[in-house]
Amino acid sequence: GIDSPGSWAKDGLSRDVRAITAAGDYVFFLGRLNWKKGLDRLINAWADVPETRLVIAGNDEDDYLAELRNLAVASGCADRIDFLPRFITGQDKEDLFAAAHLFVLPSYSENFGMTVLEAMIRAVPVVVTPEVGAAEVVREVQGGLVIDGSPAELAKAINELLISPHKRELMGEMASNLVTDRYSWQGIGRQMEGEYQQLVGSELRGQ
Repeated sequence: GIDSPGSWAKDGLSRDVRAITAAGDYVFFLGRLNWKKGLDRLINAWADVPETRLVIAGNDEDDYLAELRNLAVASGCADRIDFLPRFITGQDKEDLFAAAHLFVLPSYSENFGMTVLEAMIRAVPVVVTPEVGAAEVVREVQGGLVIDGSPAELAKAINELLISPHKRELMGEMASNLVTDRYSWQGIGRQMEGEYQQLVGSELRGQ
């Protein structure tokens, strides 16, 4: 289960997040800065995603940030890629999701990917790779695109959604409704209640 979006005091918003959200349109990544997340191919894709910024946020537990910064320079897109190498929570998380056009998780390997559900419950469409465990949920709720992780395919999918606000809105709405119903703690509670009621009913019928 995942927590539903929270309501936080605006005075809790960090200065760096305030600057990023005020600067305009961007695509968002949130997670550990680790090679498994596929950030190298996302950064390499950015040369083919014109005019839009990329925001990469999350803990740098593996000292990977310097390599990512160098890759951003080598790609020629360093001026359109912002890094927030720290834990993101509270109002910072809400504002970063709220201002994002898309959420991207292009992992080489991912057991599930809770941030994908966090994006979808907030009506943010997603682009993920098949290696992300939550890709099946994305397909099921039609909350985004599941695509090959090559830089060319990533850029193609991101551009496809960036030029279609109506498509993004529909994906976000469908994702938010179904993820709230099935994967929020409230939704899971209702499902568990139904299971218990069915079990009790079966026991009573057996008597």
